[in-house]
Amino acid sequence: MSTTGQCRCGKVKYAFDGPVLLTAACHCRGCQLMTSSAFSLSTLTPLSQFRLVEGDTVIGGLRADIEHRFCDFCKTWLYTPLQSLGDLVNVRTGTLDRVPDAPPFIECWTQEKLPWANTGSPNSYATQPDLPDFGQLLENFARANHN
Repeated sequence: MSTTGQCRCGKVKYAFDGPVLLTAACHCRGCQLMTSSAFSLSTLTPLSQFRLVEGDTVIGGLRADIEHRFCDFCKTWLYTPLQSLGDLVNVRTGTLDRVPDAPPFIECWTQEKLPWANTGSPNSYATQPDLPDFGQLLENFARANHN
């Protein structure tokens, strides 16, 4: 069964068949500015299992070494491929057709978080998890979510 989502105007639709590998909230100042909010929410899944079903996207954000993808019409931030980390894509959780009930499994960049922005995440990091710890986080998420 596919997980599906779309932008605010509905012109861009996507789906992925892979498992949800991790959910996260990012409190960094860049995400605050890109979302016009306190943090961004991400759902990590294999990029090879992700596909656009309808519509076109454009690159937004800083356009540096990461391609943040937005609806070309309403400019909703939809996903960010993470090829530098392997076969991964961060889908913006708020664009899922069925948003999870559980809080994000991790929150990162809490050193930049707004003092009142609380996610209920069980795992917090001042910046980011260390890369060697990432595998254990994925295992813990899978175990907690029975994936």
